[in-house]
Amino acid sequence: RTTFYAEGGGQPPDLGRISTSEGSCDVVDVEKVRDVVLHRVEGTDFKVGETVHCQVDPDRRHSLRRSHTSTHIVNGSARAVLGNHVWQTGAQKGVAESRLDITHYKALSHEEVDAIEKMANRIVVQNLPVGAAFLPRNAAESKYGFRLYQGGAVPTKEVRVITIGDWEAEACGGIHLNSTGEAGMIKIVKVDRIQDGVERITFRAGPPAIDYIQGLERRARESSSMMGVPVENLPSAIKS
Repeated sequence: RTTFYAEGGGQPPDLGRISTSEGSCDVVDVEKVRDVVLHRVEGTDFKVGETVHCQVDPDRRHSLRRSHTSTHIVNGSARAVLGNHVWQTGAQKGVAESRLDITHYKALSHEEVDAIEKMANRIVVQNLPVGAAFLPRNAAESKYGFRLYQGGAVPTKEVRVITIGDWEAEACGGIHLNSTGEAGMIKIVKVDRIQDGVERITFRAGPPAIDYIQGLERRARESSSMMGVPVENLPSAIKS
């Protein structure tokens, strides 16, 4: 048993420190092999049977919780905007930036991306509760349907279901926020068509989203200074 989350489901592992009476060491990777959680450490040696204290990096943990819940929000928002054919084909959660791959029959337009982003932030400001519960597979499928398995099939008799109010439900073993309001805000920063029928949505949530927007504003101010016009007049100045 450990407080550290092992890498899985597109979510990076927790990092932090393990301390003993003799000293402490950095945890640089955590993986699960069958029912055993392996911690890769740098530093102190351990003795068999020794009691250790595990301390997860809280800032990294919260960033990953925010990214994972935001992935569910963006996925549900894409389906609400584009249609029920949308299905997650892959995802990678990150501390600063995350990505979600979805099925769609054509490249997303700017208007569709804006609509997905607005829907996602509408879910954020509603501050919907994020719940986690283990349900028997048959009960989970009967209640939520096979759309539960956005991240792939779960080969267990029990399914851990993450719900966002009554709006979204997915089978998921990851770590999440307690409510959508904790995400702060969600900003889509890029959309790519990575193969026929698959769109990759890259996004940021919380403080990294603010950092991205402020970076855009800085570049706009620099450009307006070079052109000698206010920011709001940049398009017409460039055109002329």
